[in-house]
Amino acid sequence: MASSSQHPTLPHLDIPSSVSETAVFQHTPEQDAQLNREWEPGCQPDEIYDRHLPPWRAWLRRAFVRRLRREKDWMAGWQQRVRTEERDKYFYWTAIFGTHTFFMAFLPLFFFFNHPVKGRGMTYVVGLGIYISSFSKDLVCVPRPYSPPVIRLSMSTHHHEYGFPSSHSTNSVSIALFLGQWIFEAREYFGWNVVMSTWSMLFFYAASVVGGRVYTGMHSTADILGGTAMGIACWALWIFVGDGVEEWVNTGTSLVPALSIPITLALVRYHPEPVDDCPCFEDAIAVLAVINGLFVGHWWSVFGQDDIPARSIFTDGPGLGLVIIAVRLVLGLGVLFAWRLVAKTTLLRILPPIFRAASRIIDIPTRRFYKAATDYNKVPPSVGFRAIPSVLDLQTGRDPASPVPSPINSPLLSPHPSQRSVSPMNNKSEIHTHALRSRPGKQNSGDQQVIQPGGSAQIKEKVRRKQVPKYDAEVLTKVGVYSGIGFLASTTLPAFFDWAERGLLD
Repeated sequence: MASSSQHPTLPHLDIPSSVSETAVFQHTPEQDAQLNREWEPGCQPDEIYDRHLPPWRAWLRRAFVRRLRREKDWMAGWQQRVRTEERDKYFYWTAIFGTHTFFMAFLPLFFFFNHPVKGRGMTYVVGLGIYISSFSKDLVCVPRPYSPPVIRLSMSTHHHEYGFPSSHSTNSVSIALFLGQWIFEAREYFGWNVVMSTWSMLFFYAASVVGGRVYTGMHSTADILGGTAMGIACWALWIFVGDGVEEWVNTGTSLVPALSIPITLALVRYHPEPVDDCPCFEDAIAVLAVINGLFVGHWWSVFGQDDIPARSIFTDGPGLGLVIIAVRLVLGLGVLFAWRLVAKTTLLRILPPIFRAASRIIDIPTRRFYKAATDYNKVPPSVGFRAIPSVLDLQTGRDPASPVPSPINSPLLSPHPSQRSVSPMNNKSEIHTHALRSRPGKQNSGDQQVIQPGGSAQIKEKVRRKQVPKYDAEVLTKVGVYSGIGFLASTTLPAFFDWAERGLLD
């Protein structure tokens, strides 16, 4: 297709200071895509972050922001040169494989199909990476690359998180290294041809996800380098301590739950407070709780272990084995979703009265952007049915998450290459856009714009980001819910599958 082989040119955007906390997004790779102006964190005037952050955190943020300002012209020019419709589709969809969605959906399969040691290792490595990257995002509050001039290509709400580091890079690199190590350990069984082929595919997977974060305008080079380094560090740490941790838990010492539970609660309590309302904290809670559930579940299973190995799925032939796989998947994932629904609804009813009673005796800390239990009567029932973080917040591109859509015709819209040529951003426009993010202005606002191919954007109407209320009970609720998910997925469900299949088939 002739149009897809050309380099799309970004439109000229005349943007006033009232939109300094927004970015331009394209939520579908299709040629007739609309661009949407949406809020994202980290883009308030620098003075606000200097005032609210401790000096050392503000200094770190300033250093990253200076790098972003140096990179903005390079990133915009590079994006103009390399973007095509086919590449847009490729990097748009491969980004899924670096999300928490992919990890959380992939995790239970290790336990359901008789690989608990590798399942725990994968969870600890990737989970630690998710926590460290979420911690770092809230620590330094760094924005994503300046948009405009960069245009973001994203299907999810990950842009509601800060920029540094790239959690996609951390996740994909740690997953690739862990799986690469696993196939290396089985080299005598598979042979070196399989090992090298698998390594090549894993390298291509990680490179696609990491490189795609720059291509889609979601991250700077510093973001992906930092995320990659964190992924490598988490994997390397587990290489050194993994066997020792497994042996320690296998002793059955009561120190396992005695340390795991309070450490989890302490890490939740002392997670950095961000300046903006960022969902990084929620991701950190979820993964810490899952890790805690795995530790406690592993410790609990030590007391019920016997010398009988787990029943092989294909003991009774490939046909019945495929049926067993399907039943385990449907039943196992169904139980996890049901647990989440029931446990979350129950805890949101029980915890607020407990918090209110305890607040009369002790001072219960409440995080910024969360309502204290003393400030509300009950948590609305709808909170119990909110989407699982990073799973159900995906967009199709035709129905953006913004409460009021703000369409802008895509620079890819024109079918003929000559009609795609639009006014490039001149120096004045670039300086003006740069200045937006260090100038006081209205907060949490965006603007609706319409860009005609070959023309300029003018502000038509304003939209505001919808603030979703959060309640202090949700924090401890997430700890309980996701600890239960880790326990069920790693311990209870595999034991049930083995018991049921032995009773029915042996």
